[in-house]
Amino acid sequence: MRTKRRFTVPDFFLHLVVLVGFVVSIYPIYWMFVASTQDNEQIFGKSTYLGLGRSLATNFHDLMVKSGINIFRAIGNSLEIAIISTVVAVLLATLAGYAFAIYRFRGSKTMFNIFLISLMIPPQVTMIPLFILMSKFHLINTRWAIILPALVTVFGVFLMRQSFMTFPVELLDAARIDGLGEGRIFLRIVLPLMRPILSSLGILTFLASWTNLLWPLIVLDSATKYTIPVALSTLMSTQTSPNYGMIMLGASIATIPMLAIFLLLRKQFVAGIMSGFYR
Repeated sequence: MRTKRRFTVPDFFLHLVVLVGFVVSIYPIYWMFVASTQDNEQIFGKSTYLGLGRSLATNFHDLMVKSGINIFRAIGNSLEIAIISTVVAVLLATLAGYAFAIYRFRGSKTMFNIFLISLMIPPQVTMIPLFILMSKFHLINTRWAIILPALVTVFGVFLMRQSFMTFPVELLDAARIDGLGEGRIFLRIVLPLMRPILSSLGILTFLASWTNLLWPLIVLDSATKYTIPVALSTLMSTQTSPNYGMIMLGASIATIPMLAIFLLLRKQFVAGIMSGFYR
């Protein structure tokens, strides 16, 4: 029979730290949603009002009509870019990580070390040559100028390679003895077993694409092509006296898809992240 463990003083402080961390983490998100229902006077009042305001309809009207930005088109653009980037980037990172971890070929360690070294290069350094390259291919102001540079992520390759390092090679050998080809082994055995870490990498990649501001801001110059971060940034720059409630409403709408994806895949995400601590 399992005995009930006593609640000790260290447990109390541990729970207190977790509670404080939860409040600190969730407060900005809560305030963003609350501020989207308020006007500037309530947001910048002497005393912070944490209750729902009465300006939600006004803020929504300003966002849809007066802002000059089609927020839902921007969300559609971001979804299209993020979905394509995530699916292809996760697939390529999985293939590359699988090759680096499972197969032994000449120069594999050197190639992987070059991958790791490229992690040390700030992305801002590559933006000018990357812009010139996209310009030569006539991809400026298109979604492909954002998608193509994001298809191979060094972090994704590194994460998948480290996960495959502890993959049970005996399963692969047994499948080869049974006559399965390398492609069928990868699809039928490897991918199902790696589903948690694939979900984690997918969420992280989707989040990076969804929140990417600087590079889309450089390569996009048409309002119909704006992603959601670029559209939200223009709300600040195109108004002499910004309606911050409207801006917070736009940010709230942009946050909802990410929250929905995380809630749907939270179990796989946690399992994938935690698997790295036990390997």
